[in-house]
Amino acid sequence: MMFKYELKKIFSKRMNKVLLAAVLVMTVIYSGMAIGSMSYTDADGQSHTGIDAGRLLAEDVNQWKGKLTTEKISEVINDYKTLSAKYQDEIPNTEYGKTVQSYYDIYSFVIGVLTPDSEWNEGAVYQLSDEQLQDIYTIYQDNMKKMAEEYGTTPEKRSYLESVYKKIEIPFMFEAKDSWTTMTMYAQTYVLLMAVIIGFLVAGIFSGEFRPGTEDVFFATKYGRTKAIKNKIFAGILVSTVTYWIGVGVLSLISFAVMGTSGFFTPYQIDDPYSIYVMTYGEYYLLILVGGYIVTMFCAALTMLVTVKMHTPNLAICIPFFLLCMMPFIARVLPAFDAFFNLLPTVLTNIFNAVRTPILFQIGSFVFRQISLLMFLYILLFIVLLPLIYIGYSRYGLKKK
Repeated sequence: MMFKYELKKIFSKRMNKVLLAAVLVMTVIYSGMAIGSMSYTDADGQSHTGIDAGRLLAEDVNQWKGKLTTEKISEVINDYKTLSAKYQDEIPNTEYGKTVQSYYDIYSFVIGVLTPDSEWNEGAVYQLSDEQLQDIYTIYQDNMKKMAEEYGTTPEKRSYLESVYKKIEIPFMFEAKDSWTTMTMYAQTYVLLMAVIIGFLVAGIFSGEFRPGTEDVFFATKYGRTKAIKNKIFAGILVSTVTYWIGVGVLSLISFAVMGTSGFFTPYQIDDPYSIYVMTYGEYYLLILVGGYIVTMFCAALTMLVTVKMHTPNLAICIPFFLLCMMPFIARVLPAFDAFFNLLPTVLTNIFNAVRTPILFQIGSFVFRQISLLMFLYILLFIVLLPLIYIGYSRYGLKKK
């Protein structure tokens, strides 16, 4: 009964109702933006956006579905070279719609393989001979070894990178993955906003009992300093969890229902060949959602703790916004403190960039990738914060007596 009462108090507040309505509206808007951002060019060179664009694009790209063999890669590169020679200024939209659009991801992959540690350079493709094209996966594997040596600043890190790169299965299984690339960008911003909004939701769970008169009644009850506090904490966890996963669930359901799910098993390395995160696009999307959830729960717990300590939600509600929205800007103007900023929760709401950066941490002989370490760290911190919330609130007012 006490637990249900806490939930009722949370959902009965007008501000919380407004926030939940805002989450629903934001979810629908983000779904629409994701769907509307998909673009398909037909054989006449006409560009199409909207509901049909995602599936039409997937159908076109899936001409190349299957094992990405060296024969397919050679066909793609030779066709692109032919078109580039014919249209030296720019390949027209008609040619793009007829052929280039369908294989552009493969073309981009080859450039990524040839430029492991440099900026995008299409010139690298034109220097490839037919023999080198047939050996593109050998070049890829040789470059993996070079990357392991470059970023493996210790023997342990080097060995770790080598073991990671060995997990990349070649030749790749290719399938159109544009719906997933689109959703990874939108989901990343969405989970950040969810963390901030949920911080507002949980900030009032404890602050309501600090009103004059209310606190005396609350703590005078039989379970005021024990079970009642636990119920408040559990209510905060449940509301945060349910709100988050319903939000991302609705976002995903609407978006993928329209755009399709083609490419769930396409390796992420198609976009970033030397990423140290070996995963499919479906796993990449789930990584963003799980990372966002961990940060949301950490921020929710921290918000509740600060509310307990300050006896007001005014400062607490600013914490998620400061940590997740302001800290990235501060990090840009203070590059000398990169080692510190690389451990902040903002990394887990910016996985789009984190997976592209081979940052490793070493503790003794153990090596950890940045995202894996931070997920573990903020799960641990979340767990640690819960008893601190309980202790802080249960001891409130005792020193007065």
